[in-house]
Amino acid sequence: MDRRVDLVRQAAAELLGLSGEPANLYWRTLAADLLRDMIGQGIDMEVARAEVLRFFEAVQAEFQRELAIQREMMPA
Repeated sequence: MDRRVDLVRQAAAELLGLSGEPANLYWRTLAADLLRDMIGQGIDMEVARAEVLRFFEAVQAEFQRELAIQREMMPA
């Protein structure tokens, strides 16, 4: 579980530093790698896709949390 939390935080941090096509490429590559790893472990394709979607949702939540923290730290 700690590994997943770390991966979610790492992905969100990476995406905070990217925008546009580089962000899209980073995400597509990460999602494809995760999907390939899970299928390689014998996880059913649909189950693996659902897991990647849950990961995406967790990354988005962390991304929004980090953005909120950054906004609070900005001078008014």
